[in-house]
Amino acid sequence: MANTRELRRRIKSVKNTAQITKAMQMVAATKMKRAQSQALNGRPYSFNLGEALKRLLPLVEIESHPLLSGNDTKTTGVVLLTTDKSLCGALNTNLFRLVTASGFFSVDTVFYTVGKKGRNFIARSGKNLQADFENLDVVTFREAAQLAKLVMDAFLAKEIGEAYIVYPHFGSTLRQEALKVKLLPIDLETVIPADAGIQLKESRSELDSRMRGNDTGGSEFLFEPDPDKLLDYILVHHLQIKIYQSLLETKASEHSARMIAMQNATDSALELVEDLNLTYNQTRQDSITKELLEITTAALAME
Repeated sequence: MANTRELRRRIKSVKNTAQITKAMQMVAATKMKRAQSQALNGRPYSFNLGEALKRLLPLVEIESHPLLSGNDTKTTGVVLLTTDKSLCGALNTNLFRLVTASGFFSVDTVFYTVGKKGRNFIARSGKNLQADFENLDVVTFREAAQLAKLVMDAFLAKEIGEAYIVYPHFGSTLRQEALKVKLLPIDLETVIPADAGIQLKESRSELDSRMRGNDTGGSEFLFEPDPDKLLDYILVHHLQIKIYQSLLETKASEHSARMIAMQNATDSALELVEDLNLTYNQTRQDSITKELLEITTAALAME
């Protein structure tokens, strides 16, 4: 059994650890509120952009646009969004499992990573890392635009045949889900985000027919300068916003997962302190009892 000095030293060490994890929990909670607000406020904009694109598509030749039609290139591009730091539970591990389960390692794939954890994972796996970005504390649209340009230029140059993005979708403070979303070629059935609660199960012809129908609610839209030029801009912007929103979701998921992980670590440390205090008291009581027995025995022996 450990002596009281070792137990006191261990109790002090665990208490210090609990103070550190508690402080990290408070910092993560403060950052989490801002990140969650940004992620949730960005969703309506993504939905409205999808609505504008849905109204524009019937006025143009869909099959002729390079971002809407695929190519025969077998290489796949994957944008992997992870964190720079650890201590966020199984957030990154779930993303790595999704990448492995999706079969990206069994085909010719190039990776674009955001975050040191994703970069290290791809480097250890020996896969083709095309570009790497830091996961900054403040998410900027400029970073999303640069990443979108890299992927789009590779797609238009037929260096990749399709592109996906893998990121943690923020469901709630307690739930972050690893998602794989197709970026290119842009699929008409995924123009409207799933968060809007709209399920599009029609075929492409049925979808075109429905969009050409009277689903505008009696409103008439005028497009300037012309639908074709506007389509070029909206499709690029749609890709940029999709990546930007994914970055916001990643940041909100990171801070939420870290706050929960630090809260669990603090609770575990406090429970361990209680157990150690109980052991310390039992050890001290046994030591006192042993000393009393020795004194009593010595007194009896002297009689």
